[in-house]
Amino acid sequence: MRAFLGIPIPDDLKLKIVRIQKKFEEFDVKLVEKENLHFNLRFFGEIEDEKIKNVKNVLEKVATKFEPFDINISGIGAFPSKNYVRVVWLGVKEGLQTFKTLEDIISDHLASLGFEKDSRFVPHLTLGRVRSGRNKNEIVTLMEKMVDVEIGKMKINRITLFQSKLSTSGPRYDGVFSVSF
Repeated sequence: MRAFLGIPIPDDLKLKIVRIQKKFEEFDVKLVEKENLHFNLRFFGEIEDEKIKNVKNVLEKVATKFEPFDINISGIGAFPSKNYVRVVWLGVKEGLQTFKTLEDIISDHLASLGFEKDSRFVPHLTLGRVRSGRNKNEIVTLMEKMVDVEIGKMKINRITLFQSKLSTSGPRYDGVFSVSF
């Protein structure tokens, strides 16, 4: 199965995020569907059922080391950089260090299963992917105007393994299991 670890977004914040996304509609940006909005922790790609069981065991261990914590979804950024925008995303302000620590501990445990550690992890929620270089300057200008955008607070209290199903109408993400802490 094609899978990734993510943090689901509450519905009330999804509505605010969609309002931000709409500002990018006029550009050549493929926006993430409202039901697919999430914070990504780790993309696995294709993963076997046996490894999925091992990932769940890892998350259950990690969950014993964490209490629920709040983050503030705030700020806008781009990957790989503002000079070459391929992905537009929302970031984390309050709770950033705890979020990074969570990912770091998960990554350390996953390394024991043979998964490579991500040394460049940035907590982010993808708004959309830029399809072409058209309107690059306009996208950057819009991002600069929204650099301090505030979406709101949310509690992180669970991690979900999502299955990513690709189709001609776009990807669909289905929760396989969640581990709460």
